[in-house]
Amino acid sequence: MDVKNAFLHGELDREIYMNQPMGFQSQSHPKYVCKLRKALYGLKQAPRAWYGKIAEFLTQSGYSVTLVDSSLFVKANGGKLAIVLVYVDDLIITRDDVEEICRTKENLSVRFEMKELGQLKHFLGLEVDRTHEGIFLYQQKYAKDLLKKFRMLEYKPISTPMEPNAKMCEHEGKDLKDAIMY
Repeated sequence: MDVKNAFLHGELDREIYMNQPMGFQSQSHPKYVCKLRKALYGLKQAPRAWYGKIAEFLTQSGYSVTLVDSSLFVKANGGKLAIVLVYVDDLIITRDDVEEICRTKENLSVRFEMKELGQLKHFLGLEVDRTHEGIFLYQQKYAKDLLKKFRMLEYKPISTPMEPNAKMCEHEGKDLKDAIMY
């Protein structure tokens, strides 16, 4: 799910001032500054303010922040599990508790303007494929993009691993003339 205008939902936890925006300067007080009440796009504190708002909402809804990742929220109830992963303004919601997911989506839609993005297919360079055997994660597009970037698309694959201690090139152990590619 995508949260529309996510950063505009964040509430600031400290006083922040900004210069008057161009075109909206006060004629009578041109040197005054504006005290912000809410986060704005482009404000360095906006992502943190948004995270504070969504984390507060999820914890009030019974989710717990995991110790491993502060953007991963889990709710376990009677042996059933619901998981929400927050990445900037996108939420990945998964479960084995269908009712809890529906309830979470409804509550989110009441509090924030949401857009349903459907089944997860891509996320942070990972591709997600569902089959009757299960869910598979792969990075085929990422690997092809790397091969293309370094002009290696036409290279032939090898089915056996390289011999141990093989010298990769004559530069091994020496400074490279052009280290940018690496």
